[in-house]
Amino acid sequence: MVIDHFLPGGAEVALVMLGGKIPAIGPLIDTRQEAVRIARCFMDKIDALTERSRSFQIVTARQSDGRYALILQGEGVVTKVLHNIDELLLWRFRKAFRRGLFILTVFFKGDTGVECLAVTEGLGAVIYTPG
Repeated sequence: MVIDHFLPGGAEVALVMLGGKIPAIGPLIDTRQEAVRIARCFMDKIDALTERSRSFQIVTARQSDGRYALILQGEGVVTKVLHNIDELLLWRFRKAFRRGLFILTVFFKGDTGVECLAVTEGLGAVIYTPG
């Protein structure tokens, strides 16, 4: 079962390092209201996944256009959490993810530039893989 209907179709993907060492990754949305809606949906989907399966693998899959998707696979559960990740961003994410922790969140274009909802609103799902 692949759940990807809540992902924005043509959204770019943003990546920042929180505190210099924790990667936060997610779609970049035009408005704050839409970003908050998508972040809440992300969190609801992740909560539903963890109710069905306690262990997950993080998998990257190449899309037909040459970009990549980030997928969580668990016990009978497959969920695409991001898509349209270019190869350079994927490389940067993988390098930062070696610490075993990342935050799945949403970004929006604010008045002062790109803002991260994990920072401004505390909205995001912490994904941790024990080393």
